[in-house]
Amino acid sequence: MNNPRQLSGQNLAAALRASRARTWALVDDLSDAQWLPSQQRGVNPIAWELAHLAWFAEFWILRGPHGRDARGFAHAALPPQFIGPDTIFDSAQFAHGQRWVEKMPSRAQLRDMMANQLEACIASIPNEENFHNSKERDEAHYFHRLALFHEDMHGEAFCWLRAALAYPAPAHLTIPTVAVNKPISVLGGTFGFGFKSKDEGFAFDNELPSFSATVSDFEIDSAPVSARQFAQFVDAGGYGNANFWPSQAGEWRAQYGLNHPQRWRRNSSGEWEMRWFDRWVALADAMPVIHVNAFEAQAYCLWAKRRLPSAREWEFAASSCAEFQWGRSVWEWTTDAFDGYPGFEPGPYREYSQPWFGNHRELRGGAFATDARMHDVRYRNFFEPHRNDVFTGFRTVAL
Repeated sequence: MNNPRQLSGQNLAAALRASRARTWALVDDLSDAQWLPSQQRGVNPIAWELAHLAWFAEFWILRGPHGRDARGFAHAALPPQFIGPDTIFDSAQFAHGQRWVEKMPSRAQLRDMMANQLEACIASIPNEENFHNSKERDEAHYFHRLALFHEDMHGEAFCWLRAALAYPAPAHLTIPTVAVNKPISVLGGTFGFGFKSKDEGFAFDNELPSFSATVSDFEIDSAPVSARQFAQFVDAGGYGNANFWPSQAGEWRAQYGLNHPQRWRRNSSGEWEMRWFDRWVALADAMPVIHVNAFEAQAYCLWAKRRLPSAREWEFAASSCAEFQWGRSVWEWTTDAFDGYPGFEPGPYREYSQPWFGNHRELRGGAFATDARMHDVRYRNFFEPHRNDVFTGFRTVAL
């Protein structure tokens, strides 16, 4: 597979088409009623989300140069040709609640609008003969690559939408597995974190600038915690022990009153089951724990006399240890609040990272529903710590 961060020319065009085909495959089998679920947190109306991701690509690829208006919102020199207005499809300007009441294009209208937008964006991919070096190439392809990864992210969001609404799983998704957990002793050292100056290709703004730091020796799990392992914590009464739920975790636990993960239940035989999209399945030995939030992950660690890894420990281990298994399973919570690296400067799409610094938690890895292009040891995902609707799990580190 070509390096996803360096795609250009026909390879980039093929990736954009493949991402769009995946997008439609994730929603086109749904009935008209399923396209219009009741409003809930963490879920966007399908039609709005489709229009938004197509608007995003057109806005950044075709309508530049860009600037900022008096309110700080991005604006483009050229008007929308395929999808608009900006005030409805710019997620920074259009509140979540409004998305459920604004009239949206029909499914057929969206297909035509989005097809035209995609082909126009592909036609604008720069000619490879125009560049003298990789820096020029990367600058010229920046917005095409940004739009590709943005649509890949929304593809995963459509997967967790289907899971949240108990719709059938997409045809290509199967329950992920993890290997038997083994402790890995990692010798510390000095390491360059983030997107390094020698690296070529696309970088998300929160991966920049690279910096060096020293990591002490540590012991970390070789794989994410399994559902069976987490069930031991649940069966030991872990959700009812206040010692495992300090501060914000205790507030969340009191608010929701859960005694087990939200998508678990006991069957008629008293065995644990997990809801996998629209069906209930028995916990399997090789199944990772999924849909647990940062508070639940921390509570397990306190019970197990372990801790969550820092983001630096995670990246260091993933980069240096062959036994460290990650990706295509679950996103993994870390101990760190999501924040900028030293010297951080926002990219042109300022809304991507900076607005979420401080109140989100950093995750690493990649889930079974994450497109392979997104799997990168440098990639920093981020969610509010209470989120348990996304495909999140964790691994632990020795105290």
